[in-house]
Parts: sequence; structure tokens; C-alpha cells
Amino acid sequence: MTRRQLAVVVAVSAMVLSVNLNAGQPVRVVGRPSDNRIETVEQHHYSMTARVRPLVVFWITRSGVGDAVVTWRRGPREVGYSLLIGSDPDRAPRRINRWGYIDEEIRGAEARLIGLMTQSEENTVEEAEASVRKPVTGERSFKIIQATIDHDQARSVVGSIDAPGTYTFRDARIVLDLATRGTIEGRSRVVRLPTGTRPGFLSALADLIHAQVERSRTPDGLRAGGSMPFVYHGRIYELRSARARQLSVAAVGGKFYHHVVVTDLEIKNTDDGEVSRFSMTVGTEGPLAEVPIGLSYQPRWWMQIDLALDDETGGHAMVEE
Repeated sequence: MTRRQLAVVVAVSAMVLSVNLNAGQPVRVVGRPSDNRIETVEQHHYSMTARVRPLVVFWITRSGVGDAVVTWRRGPREVGYSLLIGSDPDRAPRRINRWGYIDEEIRGAEARLIGLMTQSEENTVEEAEASVRKPVTGERSFKIIQATIDHDQARSVVGSIDAPGTYTFRDARIVLDLATRGTIEGRSRVVRLPTGTRPGFLSALADLIHAQVERSRTPDGLRAGGSMPFVYHGRIYELRSARARQLSVAAVGGKFYHHVVVTDLEIKNTDDGEVSRFSMTVGTEGPLAEVPIGLSYQPRWWMQIDLALDDETGGHAMVEE
């Protein structure tokens, strides 16, 4: 497996993660004089490591190939979660540039979701390598999803827009502005929501993390089980904990963290029964309470993506909210 192949797999994997991440705690307070509202905002940065297994017997690892930024917002009448994730062409071999962004905003029984990602359909190392060999010139297509939820009904549409191929995840706000200027034409879906359905994956995961950390502090301790249903583009999914355990100390990204919860999680598509799995380490005490510290996801048998909390170098991937 060459460095070039490894870098391509990293980029492909990053896009899969664009609907598989987390939320956090307050680190700064931002005033909004226009509506006399104070909003609490927390932002965390994660560094990305890729592992590729060209043969069944061993793995090749490459670190620092991308970033993720998770933002959590809370105001008097709303809460919001967002995720920016992707490869960094300034650090990835052959300047691989694949990225995505998703944002969920919830106001009572109403919610709004918008997401975008660079389009990529590669399923194998060979397909990914062939794709990366193509020079990036002119514009490229971005897949866009927009959704609204009003009480028990969700409406969503998926389409695409074109933007300069040189845009990276640092230009997410520009691409979002392009996406929201006009009407997105594409496949639309409307679905009725069962009671208790969360308006998106990020909000469902935040609720599950909160429930697990709260249970870890009770005399009965932590236990697996329970599910958080959520909606994504006209489909109902279930997020559940398949296995959970408390550790007094854990190593993540070369650092040691005390009093954490490690959970093996599953996402099930209730329409076709397809299941995706990933694991997450979350803090339970102090400033890192309910903050994801690490995440590991293996979308294919031959590749794995690991994210590790790395707020010290968060300047690599900051995006203005």
C-alpha cells in the first residue's frame, strides 16, 4: 500500500463520518446584540488518524491527515450542534481534499438541518486511487441536504451545487452561503415522526451521551441498552449502546484521561435493517464531562478512522459559526 493509496482512503472515510459524530460543553459566551440574546458556545477540535489494511494480517497507520471540529450552542430558546470534518490538503499526501459539514438547530418542536459534502462514490482502494489521480480543475460538485421538522413531520431535499474545486473545509461558510441563496432542486422526502424521534444524529448522540454519563454517576452504575431514534432524509434510524464500560484511566491520541465511559454504538436503519458501528470515549467529570474524547469508526474491513481530542491545535480547522 503506497502513501498515495493511504491518503485517498483517509479522504473517502472522512466523508462517511459526516453523519457519525458528537457534541460538547461551553467554552465561551457570545453576545448577540441584534436580538438581545446571550448564547453559550463550546467548540472542540479533533485530529484524524487513518489505518489501512492492504492485507488481512497487518495495518498501516498515518496520523494528522485531517481534522474535525464539533460545536455545541445553547440559547434561551434553542440548541444547536454542528460538525465540520475532512482531509487537509496542506497535510494530506497528494493534497487530498474531501470534506463535509452538518448543522442541526432545534427550537422547541421545530428544527432545521443543513449539510454538505464533497461528492465521492468510491468503495475500494482502487476506485479511490483512480479518483485522486484526476487533477482538480475548475468546479466540483457538493452534495447538499436541507431539512425542516415541524412537530411530527420532517421534510428534506437532497441536491447538489458546483463550487471551486480548490475550496477546503476552511471555506465551508462560503459553500453554505452558495447553497442557501436559492432553492435546492433534488430528491425530496416527507415522513411522519414517531414520538421521541430526534431531529438529527448529532442531537440523538448528545442525548445518549448525557444519559450514559448520568447513569455512570448512580449507585447502579453504567449499563448498555436503550435507543435514541432520529430522522435523516426521510428515514428513521435508531442509535443504541451495544456495550458500555467505565474506565478509571484511558489512553486516547497519546494522552491519558481519567474517569471515562467507553461505548460501542450502533446505528440501525429501521427501513432495511442495515447497521453501522463505531466506538466512542467520553469524559464524565470536570471540564470534559459529556465531551467526546475519542472516536473510532471502521466503515470497511480494510480501513479505520480514529479521531482524538486535540484542542491545543484547534486553529488548524476553526470555522466561524
